[in-house]
Amino acid sequence: MSDSGKKWLIGCGVGCGAVILLGILLSVGGSLYLMRPFNKAIDAQKELIAEYGERKAYIPPPQGITPDRLEKFMVVRRAVMPMCAEFQKLGESFAAMEELDKDGEEPTKGEVFKAVGDLTGNIFGMVGDMGRFIQVRNQALLESEMGLGEYAWIYVLVYNSWLGNAPNVDLDGDSEGGMSGGEQKVMRTLARNHAEALAQVGMANEAVLWEQEADRMKRAETGVPFKDGDLPADVIRSFLPYERELADLYCEATSSFEMNRVRKKGLSIHSD
Repeated sequence: MSDSGKKWLIGCGVGCGAVILLGILLSVGGSLYLMRPFNKAIDAQKELIAEYGERKAYIPPPQGITPDRLEKFMVVRRAVMPMCAEFQKLGESFAAMEELDKDGEEPTKGEVFKAVGDLTGNIFGMVGDMGRFIQVRNQALLESEMGLGEYAWIYVLVYNSWLGNAPNVDLDGDSEGGMSGGEQKVMRTLARNHAEALAQVGMANEAVLWEQEADRMKRAETGVPFKDGDLPADVIRSFLPYERELADLYCEATSSFEMNRVRKKGLSIHSD
């Protein structure tokens, strides 16, 4: 395999690999069963949006993230964590391909074919696993009475802002440089929604702080609020009693689609 071809496959990751592969599979009439978890995910997503609105509609309340909401968030995390190992396995396949270049010697055809074969097999599995992941997440959100916007808000503040995990880490362990443009818009809107809620109950200083952070996020590369972990003291206090469990419920291998919605486009599935 050429260096450029290998790098394209590694760099593609979940973001385009799943979409392209699924589109090909469906266009030739094969593996239609892979659509089932996506269809279920989309059905649950429709219920979530009907009940709680789109992600940007969520208004983080002025009292902050209360223990009961954090408990519900962790229920969702526990539901999806059993699937983390499958995506870690796929990441190991990407890493195996990269290892072929590290010794400075041209890999044999056998080594290349084995690495590509392992990776291809895992990508086929990844398509279904990704659908099941989003299906399980959406169903857990429905059962926990939590919308996509609230989930995204807590996820980013806990894992990216407070615990310092890079957003959107590729399956080969590299960060894509930050949140996608769509994710950044969502988080800025949620920060402004929170600022407005604070202002309405007379918490002017706190409202200004979140408005200023929303402005800073627009200029920042990663889009992470309070990216150095310097969150408001009340937010940190709400997280501290659950620090160990929250950390244990993080999966780097799924970080690039944790907050995503899914939608059909022709014979393929897109996530954003």
